[in-house]
Formats: sequence, C-alpha cells, structure tokens
Amino acid sequence: MSQFLTDKEIRALFGNAGDFVTRELSCNGFTLYAYAIDGLTSGADTSEYVFKPLTDHLTGETMQLLYDNALRGEIYNSVADECKDLDDVALKLVNGFCVILFPGSGALAFEVKTGEKRGLSAPEVENTVKGPKDAFTETIRTNTSLLRRHLRTPALRLDESRVGRRSLTNVTVAWVEGITSPTLVERMKQRLASIDVDGFLTPGAVEEHVTGSRATAFPLLQYTERADTFCLGLLDGRVGLLVDGLPLGYLAPVDLGCLMESPEDLSRDYITASCIRFLRYGAMLLSLLLPGFYVALTVFHQQMIPLPLLRAMIEGKKDVPFPSALEVLSLLIAFELLQESGIHLPQAVGQSVSTVGGIVVGTAAVEAGFISPAALIVVSLAGICGFVLPNRDLAEGIRVWRFGLAVLGASAGLFGVTCGLIALTIHLGGLQSLGLPFLSPFQTDEGNEILRPRMKEQIFRKIRMNPCDRRRQR
Repeated sequence: MSQFLTDKEIRALFGNAGDFVTRELSCNGFTLYAYAIDGLTSGADTSEYVFKPLTDHLTGETMQLLYDNALRGEIYNSVADECKDLDDVALKLVNGFCVILFPGSGALAFEVKTGEKRGLSAPEVENTVKGPKDAFTETIRTNTSLLRRHLRTPALRLDESRVGRRSLTNVTVAWVEGITSPTLVERMKQRLASIDVDGFLTPGAVEEHVTGSRATAFPLLQYTERADTFCLGLLDGRVGLLVDGLPLGYLAPVDLGCLMESPEDLSRDYITASCIRFLRYGAMLLSLLLPGFYVALTVFHQQMIPLPLLRAMIEGKKDVPFPSALEVLSLLIAFELLQESGIHLPQAVGQSVSTVGGIVVGTAAVEAGFISPAALIVVSLAGICGFVLPNRDLAEGIRVWRFGLAVLGASAGLFGVTCGLIALTIHLGGLQSLGLPFLSPFQTDEGNEILRPRMKEQIFRKIRMNPCDRRRQR
C-alpha cells in the first residue's frame, strides 16, 4: 500500500539514472519529495501546476491532512492519481507523471506530460487524392483523438491495457458497441492477455503474437496508417488495435477481399473503382503466375507457344549461354536485391538505385547477351504487377510464392505449376484470422467482392464479420 512507500525505495527504482529528477519541497513545515523523469514531463507545467500550488495553497496541520487535501483538489491539476505501490509509481513516472511523496501517508501522481510529439501528417503509403490527409502518429492518445473526430458516437469503445514485461507498452482495443461482435472483442483481449514478452515494440511482434504466429507469408492482420480507413473497418464490425509507439492501426479479422481494397476505391465513382479492382486482381494473378508459366513453357512446352512469338524468342536468345530457367530465377533474385536495397537506403538514393538497377543494368545485361529480352520483360512485368497491390504484406506473400512457382515450373513444367497452385489454394483455405477464413469472400454467397457496389446499395454489413447490427443504412 502507498503508506509504506519511502523516499529510499522510490529513489532506488531508477538507480542513478541521469534523467531521474528528485527534489525536496517544504509545505506547511513538512518535507515532501518530488520525482519526475526529465524529457517525459514538462518542467514549466510541473512548476506551475504542481510545485506552486503545493507550496502556496496546500494547507493541513498533519501530513495526512495535506495528503487528503491534495487528493481532493487543492492542487489544480487535471489528473491526480493515488500510487498504491512501487510498480504503480514506476508506471506513472514513465508515462509522464510527477509523483509527490507524502511520507507516512501516501504518494500522488500528477499529469504533466511534455508536449513533444510528432504532428499530424499526410499518409505516406496509403495516400489518396480526394480522401482525408490525417494519418496516425506514434502517440497513442493522438491516435485515439483522431478516432473520436471521425467517429463522434459514444458507442466507440477504447479498452486500454499494457503488454510487455519490460516495455510496458500501452495498447488500445477499439470497437463500436452494438456493431462489433462481443465474441470478437473478447478473442482479441484474450490474445493480448496471453502475450508474455519483454518488449512489444515492433510491428512484427504485434502481428505474430496477436495472430498466433501462423507459418504463412500472408498477413492475418491488416494494418493501416489512415484514421478514416480504420474507422470504416470498425463500422464494418471489425475490431481495431492501436499500439503506443507505432504510427499504425491494426484491424481484425482480415480476408483476401479486405486486403485487395484500397482507400482510393471509396474516392472514385463505383464504375471506375470496379474496373480498377478487376485490374488489381488480374495484376495479382500475373505477378504470381507469369514467371512460372514462362519458365514452364520455354523449358517443357515450347509447342504451346505461338510460332511467331517462338521465333522472336529464339532470335533474342540465340546468343544467351544460360537456360531460360536460370535466367528467370537470376532475374527474380536480382529484382528482390534491388527492392531491398531501395528500402534500406535514403529515399532519394533508393530511387536512384532502383532506376539504375532496373533500366541501366537490365539493358546492359541484354545487350551483353547475359539474358534474353523476353525473360527481362516477364520478370519486370511481374514485379510491376506486384506494386499494384494495395497491401504491402500481401504483395510480399505473393513474392515468396512467385519464386516457388518459378522453381516448380523449371522442375516439372506446367504440372509443377499446377501442383504449386493447388498447394497454395489449400494453404490459403486453411488460414484464419480470429476465426474468419482467409478466402471467405469466395466461400460465401454475399455477392461479388470484386465489384464495388454503389453507396446507396450498401444496405447491410458483411455477414461474414458477424456484426451485431447488420443494417448499415435505412
């Protein structure tokens, strides 16, 4: 309990840390002790809203009366919490509170957080022409305020907890009461409660621990940096997750239909958006199958290639010393290397590397006779189609299986590619995100998931999300 807290115990929490600030205060003839962490608390606010009221306005003949009067509001601070034990003191300090110890009576924590944080900015990955320009930041309270601005209903629920023995990361589960299934919310809370790790700080830790770390290259948790997309997911009956320190919001459950939708679809008219979705699904199939089919046809099934095209391919390959399978596999590896180098380098340099690697090196390799023009076109087209996908995690899963299908095509021709597609379908059919099958859009009779319906025709929510209230509009 708080009355057993001592100055020695609190000082020992952070040892001799340079940012751990302590101070003695005199109040009505009594000595009080103040503790704060420099950088997490505002010095000006601490002086104005904690120290000054303590020394000038707080009254009491005994230490207990001082404590009671401070708790009742003689110190004009918006938040004044009792600290019950040392763990509570440590938690308040690392969250930007100033802790005042009343020896023999207790400890109070006053909120004086620093205002240093990154301001709102436009989304970098999910940018849109017509949509909102506010994106999530690394501060969880800023993110929850964005949700409140987009969803001004009191039915928006925000359940806060902490994950990580050492990091003590603040996480918030968000849902809309009356829409989201209570079973889904409880399942998310149980997943978070079962996480027992030192640190919960990276997107990988969030995604693997929340989803159960299923052995798959495809995402089972959808991330977004846009507050409006996050709120639309909540209105669909999904549950959201915000993690302090990550400028992302997570939505669950997720299926292939959710991953193939782009925020830009809701900014276009429904005809254009539907055509773009058709193009997007076609690009996904081309990115996945094109290298494998090319290798299978050129190595095992040349008779299936039209004669004029076959002549052109032979003409382009007559001086190339390497087989087609080795060409394609080498180009796929080179493409992955170029993509990774562009990610890890500074933005301006990364773009230059991609341009030089993709155009200059590719052209030079064709002119030097190391690869054929057809192989370069196939791999480049497959890579460009992968960039069309709106979700980067889905695109990375396609990249992994694209390489595997190319290997199967080089080993067993179209039979190998077909076996790979069967294995992929079985794998995707067995994936679940919080109980929702990954291929659920194509396993139900809710209608065509590829077409974007008109806004006034979206009367009901998707039944596969199991919402409490299915009606979206009257």
